[in-house]
Amino acid sequence: MKHELDKTGQSTSPANLLNDVTLKRRSFLLGTAAAAAGVCLSAYIPNSFAAAGHLEILGWEGETGDVELADWRKKRDITVRSAYAATQDDITARLAGSNPVQLDLTMYALGYEAIYRDMGILSPIDTSKIPNYNPNDTLPLFYKGERWFWDGQQWGIPLLWGMNTIVYNTAKVEKPTRYSDLLNPKLKGKLTFVDDSLSTWSLIAIIAGYGDKYPNLTRAEFNDAFEKLQPYRDQCRVFAASVGDAVSLLASGEVDAVFSLSAQGVLETKKRGVEAALSVPEEGAAIWCDALFLPKTAKDVPLALEYVNKMLEPEVQAAMAWSMYSGVTNTKAIPHLRPELKQLFDYENLSAVFEKSKLYGVPPLNSEKYVTYSEWVDQWTSFKGSF
Repeated sequence: MKHELDKTGQSTSPANLLNDVTLKRRSFLLGTAAAAAGVCLSAYIPNSFAAAGHLEILGWEGETGDVELADWRKKRDITVRSAYAATQDDITARLAGSNPVQLDLTMYALGYEAIYRDMGILSPIDTSKIPNYNPNDTLPLFYKGERWFWDGQQWGIPLLWGMNTIVYNTAKVEKPTRYSDLLNPKLKGKLTFVDDSLSTWSLIAIIAGYGDKYPNLTRAEFNDAFEKLQPYRDQCRVFAASVGDAVSLLASGEVDAVFSLSAQGVLETKKRGVEAALSVPEEGAAIWCDALFLPKTAKDVPLALEYVNKMLEPEVQAAMAWSMYSGVTNTKAIPHLRPELKQLFDYENLSAVFEKSKLYGVPPLNSEKYVTYSEWVDQWTSFKGSF
């Protein structure tokens, strides 16, 4: 696969270019030290492999079923050795090249499906072996969508999802219904942005009227989008380098609204005594989704698919959703969710949210027609530097 050159002239893989995106969202949950450590083995490491079967899994902490499926593994008499990835590049590095690491099951974040397809590291999935993944029980947005299904075959199984959108202090701000509500003079100096690039980029395109075109923006559209972002920048006094920083700013009262933040920010802010809420404006939100897939190195495919099916069971989905502050893909899991999480994602009106929110891709890594990923990075870096 062709590699790009970064500004230092070094060869940079597409996965490396996207590394910061995955790290930003997960470092808040893992903690800085764990995220910086890269791949680490989970607490569940068998002393010897059981005769009934063994799986090697690499995924995100909280999304490998280590805790939720412990009793089932014991009853089924199988062993699982899980490793946790801090960034998507941890996974890519182990599967790329002529001598990939043996893995039975792993994951990709939204936007990586095209890269992995081109790298040839995905194996087709027989969904008849995953009865919990079916059109009746799966939220429509996550059933056989183009991010997981192409060429007549299934390549990924959506596990958990979430959204990045406006988060605001309910005691100080009336619920925003459009992004332009954030330009209210009362919010002067009380708005902030978080360094979550991909999610924010799609929203920058949306407020400029290019949501249907993103991630393929021409140079003129790109320049216009950042020009229309300036009034929002003018509303800000500080920039939040992480989700944790945004939570601290909301909790302290330094800011009353965040341009784009995930559900974890809402829950963590509430833990600090400040009522915050998500608002999906008329223009929509940015949605993320993590999917399970079979790498080419999978040895026990039947057992891996059985494991995937177990992770889609309602009780398991609900437990993982709580640990990751995320949404479930199996509708039967919704009644099992904790009330605060169920309310946070507004499942009763979810169809309306999905009608106006998209699963946005990644700007092209190479293009003569559209602004590339590296150019978005450069412009975003300049935007951050203005604070």
